[in-house]
Amino acid sequence: MALDFEKYDYELFQDWQENPVKSSFISELKKRAEEEKEVIPKLLSHGDLRKRWNMENRQSVHNIVRKNQFPEPVLVFSEGKFPLYLETDVQIYEINYPWVLTPESRQKYATWILKNVINN
Repeated sequence: MALDFEKYDYELFQDWQENPVKSSFISELKKRAEEEKEVIPKLLSHGDLRKRWNMENRQSVHNIVRKNQFPEPVLVFSEGKFPLYLETDVQIYEINYPWVLTPESRQKYATWILKNVINN
């Protein structure tokens, strides 16, 4: 069904009573919403990454996502304040940089850097 909002403006938005046009539009829109929900990919916010990686503060997540190797956000909203990352992209990053996953692995990585890079 083609939803012509302009053609049915009165029935949809001016008539405050329940009517057949409203019922059919709502039914069609609910069906479309369910179909759209099926294809939405899993997106992760900075808060989700913080929980996923068991990080104590927000700055730690910020330090990781601002690096060149971290994937670009697929969606940014609220005037750029809230980037969202595709979970699959984050999984690829985690495979390439496994030290990010846990506090223990981050500590081991920092120790390795100290021994092999800084003190070398």
